[in-house]
Amino acid sequence: MVEAAGPRDVSALKLPALGCVERDESGIWRMKGADGAPVTAVGWFLADFAATDAADSTLRSYAYDLLRWFRFLIAIEVEWQRATRRDVRDFVRWFREAPNAQRTRGHKPSSRPAAGTLNHQTGKAYLSAGYAPRTINHALSVVSTFYTYAVEAGLGRLRNPVPEAKRGATDSMDPTGTRRRTALRQKEPRREPRDIPNGLLEKVVSELTCERDRALLAVALASGLRASELLSMTCGGIDAGRNIVRIVPKGSSVPIWVPATPEAFVQLSRYMLTRKNFRLADPLWVTRRQPIRPLTYFALRQILERINIRLGTNITWHDLRHTFTHQLLSDKSVGVTDVQQLLRHRDLNTLSSYSATRVDELAVRLQAVDSQPKPEAFVAGGYNDADLQTLFPGVSLTPNERAD
Repeated sequence: MVEAAGPRDVSALKLPALGCVERDESGIWRMKGADGAPVTAVGWFLADFAATDAADSTLRSYAYDLLRWFRFLIAIEVEWQRATRRDVRDFVRWFREAPNAQRTRGHKPSSRPAAGTLNHQTGKAYLSAGYAPRTINHALSVVSTFYTYAVEAGLGRLRNPVPEAKRGATDSMDPTGTRRRTALRQKEPRREPRDIPNGLLEKVVSELTCERDRALLAVALASGLRASELLSMTCGGIDAGRNIVRIVPKGSSVPIWVPATPEAFVQLSRYMLTRKNFRLADPLWVTRRQPIRPLTYFALRQILERINIRLGTNITWHDLRHTFTHQLLSDKSVGVTDVQQLLRHRDLNTLSSYSATRVDELAVRLQAVDSQPKPEAFVAGGYNDADLQTLFPGVSLTPNERAD
């Protein structure tokens, strides 16, 4: 199919700050358009999606992805019903070039190292200044799902502008026969291990200044909870007798009980002694200053961000989940399926990003390998053996090997 027009110049394109995402009177997420009125098609889509028992956080995420798409269409002056593959392609091109505003939120431009640079303590790279490939792919999936719903619901003479994967299509250059990447989707790099070395973890613990933060870190390390799952905990959701806590897992709205190690409950008991006049249904984690209110994700992130500034690191709460998983996988008494269940992963293959060995561990193992042939060492006479051992540690020199 030949295009009527070539690619747009999106290098200087800025999305207008029009429209918003908010809850309606009944608490359901909705998206308002440039005119300030709710976008009916998006509202129906979110209501239909909510009926599938989607998590509240998922609905919010979808609403914001669609808001970005609608803002892009406003910037290029295209109605959403008339969007084509060309518009989706230019949307991806804009994504690849635009800076991510979340990278500088709450920070001065000079307070962080340059984007993409490697932290020498954690071995992790700082986030790039733009949008990650996974973010772009997620946005395309949301837009595609929205148009699929609109077509099936008969909201007009529409077609899905987002390319779909061809059934049975495989990459002929890949001997494993894996599915070929769908058009416009980005290549996602293989995730590196993000667990925290013991020495650095001890430094992080020593920087914690209150019982709340110590308990937060202890629970994260003892259970592998995600940040959103930590924040879902309530004062009544702690059963120290059975070593379990109650959370709302990612992608669901139904609370479940998950196990944690005994060390977490010691820290939790110390933290609970600082709470006054709480009810069992109250959020477990709250602010330290008045007025007392539930801890938000941004406030949770700032706990580690302040430590990062003092230590010169770039640790996140998800790194603690990786640390928890790395410790489990290193324990031969814990099965892989047990780790999968503890992490609440549907697919066992997801563990591959957690099971990779750190570079420093590989270096230690490589040094222990004694498979290289030992060359003969000859030395002229007159040298002191102690000096030679200092210069060449581990090299054995016998009288027969000395050369005059």
